Amino acid sequence: MKHAEILQSATDLYSERGLHYGHPSDNMARAARLISAYLEMPVEDYQVAVILSLVKIGRSIEDSQKIDTWIDAASYLAIAGQLATEGNELYV
Repeated sequence: MKHAEILQSATDLYSERGLHYGHPSDNMARAARLISAYLEMPVEDYQVAVILSLVKIGRSIEDSQKIDTWIDAASYLAIAGQLATEGNELYV
């Protein structure tokens, strides 16, 4: 799959999941609060999205041919970039 197709698939997935789960800021902020409490240290919403992309990257070691891994990783990194640079300004 070409890089543009991966990015387009990530965009489509982002939009589709947004209809089900709401704005990523809400989900990542909730997860950040839970992780912060567990680790007893502050974690930001964008950091949660980066960590989720790292989980996907880690999975690529087991099966680098599974395209969903790359699409999900790209989507999480895009969410991280949005949250880190624009916060809650952009909505799904």
